[in-house]
Amino acid sequence: MDIRIIGAVILIAATALLILTEVAKRAYTHELASLLEQGEVRAYLALLEKPLVKLVFPAWNRSFMQLNGYIALDAYGEADSVIERMLSMRQNDRQRRELVGKAFNYYLERGNAEGATRLLAEIETWKDADAVAEARMMHDIYIKKGWGYIEDMERRVEGLHGVDRGFLELLLALQYENKGDAAASERYLKRSEKHMRTPVKG
Repeated sequence: MDIRIIGAVILIAATALLILTEVAKRAYTHELASLLEQGEVRAYLALLEKPLVKLVFPAWNRSFMQLNGYIALDAYGEADSVIERMLSMRQNDRQRRELVGKAFNYYLERGNAEGATRLLAEIETWKDADAVAEARMMHDIYIKKGWGYIEDMERRVEGLHGVDRGFLELLLALQYENKGDAAASERYLKRSEKHMRTPVKG
């Protein structure tokens, strides 16, 4: 057979495979998103284990989706294992930053001082002063049990709305808890729960 014909056949086959892979990826992405929205987290995790899903999604992306599922299930042991595996994976700068940011917040919420402190050290190498400052603040509140941001946050909170206000009120509740003022902590926690359910104005 003519070498040009062989080359054309190979090119056509490769193109067809690429198209089929992309179609399958879009279909599975939609199905996975629907399962999460419906709260069918175990079905979502089971789908991620199917051979074709493993074929069409890169290992990093599939692992990140698994992490989301385990966190949604409060399956902390499995989530911890996925994070440790992913931290050792080859990944580009964007993926690394996305993973470190998510894992850092997860460790903060879990009160994992060792994990959060380890990732804070990496965040502090980023060329993003705002992100570094925020990470240090969150680490101070969640891990070191600090309350040094109360005055500044109370000045800013009245100008915020919806989830932005609710998140700041949550941080205030945590700080007052750290400070030992249970009444103020409970007051801000109730406000936070209310505003977290309110859409941001804009």
